[in-house]
Amino acid sequence: MRRFILIFIILFLPLFIFAVDAYFIPLTSPFYDIIDDLYVLEGVAKPSGARPYSNAEARLVLNRIDRNTLSGYSLTLYDKASEYVEDTVRWQFSDSFGLGSYLTVNPEMYFHTNTSGFRGENDWAYGYDDRARFLYLGLEFSVGSFFYTYADLMYTMGRYSADGIVTSTNVDFPNGIGAILGGTAFTVVDESKQYYDSFSLNIPLKSSEFEFEWPKRAFISFGGKQWSLLFGRDRINWGNSSVGNFIIDDHVGYHDMLRLMFFTDKFSYEWTNLFFDTRGNGNETEENGIRMLMAHRLEFRPLSWLDFAISENVMYQAPTLSLHYLNPGFIFHNLNNRSMFNAIAALEMNVAPIRGLTLYAQFVLDQAVAPNEDSSQGNAWGVLAGLEFLLSPHNTGVLSFNLEFDYTTPLLYRRDGVDFLMYQRSFTYDANYPLKLYYIGYKYGGDVMLLHLGIDYDYHDLFSLGVSVDGMLKGEMNMAKSHNNEGNNEGKPNYDGITPSGDEIQEILIVTLSGEYIIPELPLWMNLSFSSSISYVGSLYYHKQTGDVRDIKDDVQFSFGIKFSI
Repeated sequence: MRRFILIFIILFLPLFIFAVDAYFIPLTSPFYDIIDDLYVLEGVAKPSGARPYSNAEARLVLNRIDRNTLSGYSLTLYDKASEYVEDTVRWQFSDSFGLGSYLTVNPEMYFHTNTSGFRGENDWAYGYDDRARFLYLGLEFSVGSFFYTYADLMYTMGRYSADGIVTSTNVDFPNGIGAILGGTAFTVVDESKQYYDSFSLNIPLKSSEFEFEWPKRAFISFGGKQWSLLFGRDRINWGNSSVGNFIIDDHVGYHDMLRLMFFTDKFSYEWTNLFFDTRGNGNETEENGIRMLMAHRLEFRPLSWLDFAISENVMYQAPTLSLHYLNPGFIFHNLNNRSMFNAIAALEMNVAPIRGLTLYAQFVLDQAVAPNEDSSQGNAWGVLAGLEFLLSPHNTGVLSFNLEFDYTTPLLYRRDGVDFLMYQRSFTYDANYPLKLYYIGYKYGGDVMLLHLGIDYDYHDLFSLGVSVDGMLKGEMNMAKSHNNEGNNEGKPNYDGITPSGDEIQEILIVTLSGEYIIPELPLWMNLSFSSSISYVGSLYYHKQTGDVRDIKDDVQFSFGIKFSI
């Protein structure tokens, strides 16, 4: 045994440690919460909401703060953030080759009380994309500081199991679904056993429950001191909203993408292309043309307390890919072909007026009717605004208060030829490839008014405790509702409702208490933590004219998990 240990030391310990600029810090890393808290406590506008960061960009973000000026818990946060920035591929060799593997065992259990009224994934506050993977193995290697690649393997419960599944097909949606699904055959899961059973686990006990759609994080990346290029699959986010961002939001479990970034202390430029599935059916068939989001984003930081970003983006849909459209410097709005393109623009702003307080806002414009235009198309836009106030009582952690208001018009993301909806396929034995539908941006879509309140206490690397309250008014517009007054999804979007639209309003209340405890003083390569959440979800439909109320229902939803990683 001693001889084996000696050989291991000889082979793996004489390693050459150097930063891998092309390494990407996943969105699940604590680094982002830590650096956000540090910026707010120091009266600095939050760093870029375009994430994930490469290691080089994370280092730039951290270096904006002068460690010599810090005291109290801000100094602790700085040192914790620096650990993640200097984190790199686990084993590095003298020829600049790096290799790493990471294993996580994370069993979770779920329990809820209303098994008759809450029967689908969308009924849960803690949905599938939020849930842990039971067994997760990450594999990576790097060459020098400029090249990095990552892929994951997993054994976990699938989004839908073949048992107890209830589906809808294209026959059940006479208008289709937006502009992405029309007459072609498709299947959408309404109910699944793992969501309506009173008790379930993320551990598949038979092959019909296994998750086949992986890797969910797999890419190659190149990078230097002020740039990065990523091609592959990862989770991505644009913005600092606590509820959901308007152009690209991380409620989607992964995106296939090509992402180019350039960044300096005062300015950053991003050109991102997201590629979407076009096989809108339950069969193993070839892609049906090209569908992609072409997006470019410019972010400015003229003052330490002010950060703002503008983005101009377009959905592109065609039978084939024409390379002359892939011009990151073009004004996308001027691609004047409604059968192929739909442009959307956004403005983000983040202001830190005093230490401990940050104000943020986003505005998105999908469609505006000019004074000389007719009303054949309705206005489509959204706005959100929020504030976050942080304290560090006794310099032992961060206590945060967050208040946010969101408003979206009914026609946001909806167009006749090309819209901002997407789907991902999930293999199951009986239903083949049912589709999971998403809004690419704001997760609740259009026709929403929402008020969010969050209170959290976070002692980083030890424990956290938080409560959130979301009250929402939702009009009748949804993915299955036509954007056209005549119910024709091939007709122009002339629906004329005002948020919340329709005769009936859905009122939704979600209250969540969550917490995590991390076992301290374990070896550096080992982590053990416990997490839990309990949510109350209630909803009803209110008739505007009569005042009648129907479909009153509520549910108490509980989750508990143990996470061990090496």
